[in-house]
Amino acid sequence: MRRTHRPHRPGLGLGASAVLAAGLVLGGTAAQAQQASPVGQFNDQTQPRTDPAIAAKPSDPVRVGPLAPWANDMAARGLTFDINIYDFYQANPSTGLRLGEQSNSAYFVLSMNADMQRLANISGGTIKFTQTFFGLVRNTNHASDIGDTTVGYQPPFTPNNNRLSLLTYEQKLLDDRLVVEFGRTHPDRYYGLPPCNSINTCFQDMFYFNAGFTSPLFGVWGANVAYQMSPTTYIQAGAFTVNPGTNVLSGYDWGYERIAGALVMTEIGFKTDYTMTAYPGRVSLTGFVNTADHEDNFKTVFGTSKGLNPGDPVLQKSGTSGIVLTGKQTVWRADGGLITKGDVNLHPTAISLYTGTGYAFDPTIPIRFNSFFGVLLESPDQTRPNDTYGLKINWQRLNENYTQFLSDANFISGGSGAPYSRDKLIFEANAHLDIGKGVILEPVVQYVVNPNSFWNPYTARRAKDGFYGGFTLVVPLGTLLGLAPG
Repeated sequence: MRRTHRPHRPGLGLGASAVLAAGLVLGGTAAQAQQASPVGQFNDQTQPRTDPAIAAKPSDPVRVGPLAPWANDMAARGLTFDINIYDFYQANPSTGLRLGEQSNSAYFVLSMNADMQRLANISGGTIKFTQTFFGLVRNTNHASDIGDTTVGYQPPFTPNNNRLSLLTYEQKLLDDRLVVEFGRTHPDRYYGLPPCNSINTCFQDMFYFNAGFTSPLFGVWGANVAYQMSPTTYIQAGAFTVNPGTNVLSGYDWGYERIAGALVMTEIGFKTDYTMTAYPGRVSLTGFVNTADHEDNFKTVFGTSKGLNPGDPVLQKSGTSGIVLTGKQTVWRADGGLITKGDVNLHPTAISLYTGTGYAFDPTIPIRFNSFFGVLLESPDQTRPNDTYGLKINWQRLNENYTQFLSDANFISGGSGAPYSRDKLIFEANAHLDIGKGVILEPVVQYVVNPNSFWNPYTARRAKDGFYGGFTLVVPLGTLLGLAPG
């Protein structure tokens, strides 16, 4: 998952993303174990940054494994369980501020759902709970080694070895077309769901740096309402607390965590799949407003450069907002979209194009524009329907006053103070490989041009162009043990 602030960061966000992000960490892309919300189902996701192949549980659940008999009995009583493991490895052999560093983080995501129909005769009600444990951690300072806002997935600083990720009540109404969910949750579970197949690098920076997302597995107070207007179209709106310094909390700090403001989000989306059309696609338009104060990019309260005066209090600005467009479209199929023997191929060999593009209306926040565009080759071998191979390019533009801050911070730290470029490009190759039994490996390689020093601005070093490499290993332990269907 993606990170938020330091020492705070994403999540899953599972890395993150963070997921995963970072909390995943991601983004995004966090645990796939949870029952999907209608919006999540609409986008083939269950949690941020998760993969559809793991997230989509069979409608007729069959559990196989040593715990299957017990799990079947508990499911009949209304309780279902799952465990997913995400391991993130990353290295910067030639890019960033300190070259040749490595890091690793593993997220053990334990989930439970309580079906309120079976437990209390409340039709459409579900209590959801997810707890994340962190392990196999090496080099929590990798964000400062790289510095850049976008390169790879750098895990968050997590002084606690576990974190409450989800504790919500969900109620479905109107034949499941209207869904209300509230409690400890995360906006990354509902909005701008990633269109690509790499947990490690498929996130939109506009959400984490501008909207103010925490790491996707770091739950905050929030509520979301989603309505499915038709089989292909939905709308939703939600509000979530903005909690500074959330990475150092456990998620159970309900009485004394600081709430600085609210993040209000809206989205309208459209999606088709292979059961509806030969060339499916999806698109969503997401808007956000964050009411919390944030630091000005350049000025102290005295009107001087904050980069040249690091000891002076920074001028605070109130609120920020932006929009993000996310889309994906299948443009080619090896079979021409033909139906064979009356069966629909849900995993044809195909090529899809995707994008995630965001714009900030606020010049006092670091990122003004961020857009990625990619191409995916899906199921190239029909005996391996879940495999994909992809190429992506990411363009990010910083606000000019923030690049001036980076230059001033570099100068006062003993560097040259040379101007930083507003524009950055990242070229990426990625893959999503089904190893077997639901185990997924997602390698990624990136080359960055004009990286910045966001995570370590006060350094005499200058971030270098170069390569980043990493992978995410996803293990559906709950399915392998028979806790969850697969």
